[in-house]
Amino acid sequence: MAKMILGVWLASASITLPPFCGWAKNVHTAGVCLISQDFGYTIYSTAVAFYIPMLVMLVMYYKIFKAARKSGAKHRFTDISRRERLSTVANEALRMHGMKPGGVAEECAAISRLLNRERRNISIFKREQKAATTLGVIVGVFGVCWLPFFVLSTARPFICGVECSCVPIWLERTLLWLGYANSLMNPFIYAFFNRDLRSTYRDLLRCRYRNINRRLSAVGVHEALKV
Repeated sequence: MAKMILGVWLASASITLPPFCGWAKNVHTAGVCLISQDFGYTIYSTAVAFYIPMLVMLVMYYKIFKAARKSGAKHRFTDISRRERLSTVANEALRMHGMKPGGVAEECAAISRLLNRERRNISIFKREQKAATTLGVIVGVFGVCWLPFFVLSTARPFICGVECSCVPIWLERTLLWLGYANSLMNPFIYAFFNRDLRSTYRDLLRCRYRNINRRLSAVGVHEALKV
């Protein structure tokens, strides 16, 4: 995790520091204040800040989506197979009823074990599907919020030139704040798909702070043990 955090900071520094190191100069003329509109720097900064990370996120989500579909198909196939086995065991248990009490007890125990295993597998499958859905919504909202701003930032020097901006200030600020709004939306998205977070938010809004961290930690441990 430390290496990943360090990598994020280094990537961010590689975007923001070049204008201060002579590669490209920021624009400060006639009341205009713009980050460098140099063509090469614009393409580099927008690619590293948005396009490459977005591409990585889409590729990873596609792999997760494929794995979720594969898991769903496997679960349905296994579910049918288990139902057939349960039906066979149940019929055999009924046939033996009144003849071999010990055998009937064993068959009933086998049915109970299969049902317990089935419930556990269904629970895991539902959690995996919900996690994949949540991640898909997060990636989709991220793209919708930030794509307009970065498309504008990439196209501006090619349309307006490197010394000025012909984009209306209201449009630029609207798209920028749409990107900032992504950070506001994420807590609501997570809360929509997670009952424990909804409960925690409700307690925070009611100023009920006692044992929130302890409860969340207990829920996390409980979920990990269930998996």
